Amino acid sequence: MTWTDGYITDIAYPGFFYKEMQPLWLATTATVRGFSAPEVAGAFEACELGCGTATNLLVAAACHPHARFTGVDFNEAHLAIARKAADACGLRNVTFVHADFAAFGRANTRQFDFVTSHGVWSWVAPRQRAALMDCAARSLKPRGLLYLHYMCHPGSTTILPLQHMMNLAAHHMPGDLRRKAQTGLKLLEQLAALDALAGHPAMRRHLANMARRDPADLAHEFLSDHWEPQHSVDVHQQASDAGLHLIGSADAFDNLDVSLSIPGKLQPLIRKTTVPALAEALKDMARGAHQRMDLFQKSPVPLAREALLTTVGGIAFRLLPGAPARGPITFRTPIGPITGPAAVFTPLLERLARRAATVAELMRLPSFGDDPGGLLQSLQLLMMGQIAHPALPGDVDGAAAALLARWYERNGIALTLVDACGTAVVPAGPA
Repeated sequence: MTWTDGYITDIAYPGFFYKEMQPLWLATTATVRGFSAPEVAGAFEACELGCGTATNLLVAAACHPHARFTGVDFNEAHLAIARKAADACGLRNVTFVHADFAAFGRANTRQFDFVTSHGVWSWVAPRQRAALMDCAARSLKPRGLLYLHYMCHPGSTTILPLQHMMNLAAHHMPGDLRRKAQTGLKLLEQLAALDALAGHPAMRRHLANMARRDPADLAHEFLSDHWEPQHSVDVHQQASDAGLHLIGSADAFDNLDVSLSIPGKLQPLIRKTTVPALAEALKDMARGAHQRMDLFQKSPVPLAREALLTTVGGIAFRLLPGAPARGPITFRTPIGPITGPAAVFTPLLERLARRAATVAELMRLPSFGDDPGGLLQSLQLLMMGQIAHPALPGDVDGAAAALLARWYERNGIALTLVDACGTAVVPAGPA
């Protein structure tokens, strides 16, 4: 087995799709948060640091043929898979670079509107995290957005002993990486069967989730020498030191009003906390957050009220495949189910079922009256639930997306491209 700076490199990471990494999603989120965002209708530039097999980057490249994309990874096996997919689909607007973050940062001359990185931050050595942040800060254009996903406290704190045991077993047991991951998992399951985790229900829940995952996925995450959940305030300070400003979360749930996103008894405490860093830490504690999808901006430009109303009002939404016809809708959230009433969601779904509609048009629905905040909260819940999505402006050339969709189908990847929304839909898992 090969460890590179504590991170394994001799097995390909399975391809996963995250809707929150797509340019239109990020630009819309930044706008709704009140900031001027990069345009996604034309020739923007985007980069993914630690792109793996590039599932997310390929979807973006196929849905935005006039934009340019760069994927960076230090596992050549990942990039070979990504290049094969791009070549098979005729995607000429995506480039892959085999390098670590420091080397890419030194050599790169491009400036990006979007930089994204998912998972990697929690798995690599501190010097690689510093190089990632420096690379993002240097390469982003003014108003450019950084999406940064990482495992966080307190929800991931209880995973630490499980990960340590998996990593320790990998260093001392024979077999390839899949076998090492399976052996480590079996050892943990034996401990649980002998009631070693009886007093740790959170560990038991994490272990049950681990048992459902692909062994290659387990190997990449849990065999790293540097697996380390982060305190969000520490990540935010590191980003601030690099010149990047936290403007919210790419996770729509985390941007909801505390009346929806925080358990009821804790809402007054959060509301009266005026120190932003402390408020974020309290939110993590209140939600038991185990991961974050932070959204940072370089040289942010807050939108004046008039411009904000006009810009947000012009955002169009449409339904995604499989959307329900009417309410009520129960949304699964980190703090439990939230039920959206039929009186609010049925008119909204029926209006969007006819055709795409702008926020300004949806505001005319009687159920929202003069409550733009209520409409935006409802739309964000629909985004979170993979029911509705912002729509790309103008006509969309779906040729590349159609080719990529067929490639996914031929290769047994369950992913439906929605080129009109610049995204894809993952089949829903069990409730």
